[in-house]
Amino acid sequence: MSLVCALGLSFLLGEAECQRLSSQASKQLVKDNEKQIAFLENLLFSITKVLDDTSYLFTGECSTQVLNNMRKSIFNIDGVIEIGIVKAGEITGTLICSSWGETNVQVRNPEAHDGFVFSGPHISNIYNEKIYVVKKSSQDTEFNALIKHKSIENLLQNIKIDTQPLGSKLAINYREMPSQYIDNLYYAYQYRQDINPSFVFYISTFVLSFLFFQFISIPFLTFLSDRKKLKRKIYSDSFFNVYQPIIDAQNGQIFSYEIFTRHHDQPHAIDLINNIKKHNLYIDHTLWQLNKLSIEREQFACKNFHINLSAKHLIDSRITNYLSSIEVKQRQEIIIEITEDEDLFLSREKIQKTIKMLKALGYRFALDDFGSGFSNFSYIFEFDFDFIKIDKSILKSKNGEFLVPFIEIFKTLNIPCIIEGVEDREDRDRITSLDIRYHQGWFYGRPQKPNWV
Repeated sequence: MSLVCALGLSFLLGEAECQRLSSQASKQLVKDNEKQIAFLENLLFSITKVLDDTSYLFTGECSTQVLNNMRKSIFNIDGVIEIGIVKAGEITGTLICSSWGETNVQVRNPEAHDGFVFSGPHISNIYNEKIYVVKKSSQDTEFNALIKHKSIENLLQNIKIDTQPLGSKLAINYREMPSQYIDNLYYAYQYRQDINPSFVFYISTFVLSFLFFQFISIPFLTFLSDRKKLKRKIYSDSFFNVYQPIIDAQNGQIFSYEIFTRHHDQPHAIDLINNIKKHNLYIDHTLWQLNKLSIEREQFACKNFHINLSAKHLIDSRITNYLSSIEVKQRQEIIIEITEDEDLFLSREKIQKTIKMLKALGYRFALDDFGSGFSNFSYIFEFDFDFIKIDKSILKSKNGEFLVPFIEIFKTLNIPCIIEGVEDREDRDRITSLDIRYHQGWFYGRPQKPNWV
């Protein structure tokens, strides 16, 4: 009987594992494909915005303003090798302006169309390589962007693109979706993959079936279930943003707001935040926070906002892509506080590169919780910070013996300080006497929802 049960259980587990492997592989396949599409969509969004800007700036001549806009755009959008303006003629068109300068090159006559269209791949006689073209027409003028064929193909490793929908011609286990930004562009991608377990799996489950259920299967399924529930909470607005003011002591006005997260069931959400990290959902949660900020920011008169990011955030492309895609005005309002809960030196070069890139886009940076257990003076010299946030433990330390030396160091380095933990008038007067400009703490206000502003 034991042998029969073990064989039966091995078979059932084999079938279950087959389904699990196929489901997991399919989810990963869809995730990878949709991520690739998202990369290309982000590229196309940037291109359409540039073409819109170019058409807005163009008044019939290749002006310096138009050229500067096109040239700047080439360096900011990966894969784009040229942006041009073609004027329609009787037989052929004329490339009257490109990102490389004013020209008078004869090209094919543009065709009038609505919105943005995609064509290619073409063989470029000028660049001697395959290219794709994104075009926008405006009366007798066409604005286009040339993209390297390799740039598109590298993003679409398992995805096919077409300018016509395939519909019923789609292969089995394939889906199709249109581009959000290009009227005639469609993506076809595989959404299901079937995988069978090996014979070794059946042997191992026969011997270790009990251990499998006790120590692997149940914990794993519990983790997946908890992760799914937590992710649902994130995207169902069970969380909400609260904002705590940071005061400029020189004028008594609000300089900025730091963004914290709360949960409807647990006001401080400490356990849930730990669970977010445990289940690797901190990127999803931060993207939700940023999206929420984009909606709530209009309720504030002061529009500087501090948001906490860790080292893992700064090396994750989803965060950098999102931060790169938002409007310039909103970028200049965000101050990124880098937390010290992870060692920044583990990915030093990548983080330095990310900070440099984001600062070029208009973001400012602050080192958070300086003076806490993880503090490292090397961070200040290795990374380009605009502010230093001094942890409240320094303010509350016995006789404040560490506060004055820290302040003097940062004054020498010409880095403004923000001090946390200002809880009463005595704290305020003390740090004001030390000429610390920016104050944060319950004395000035607790974190609250935006409707209190």
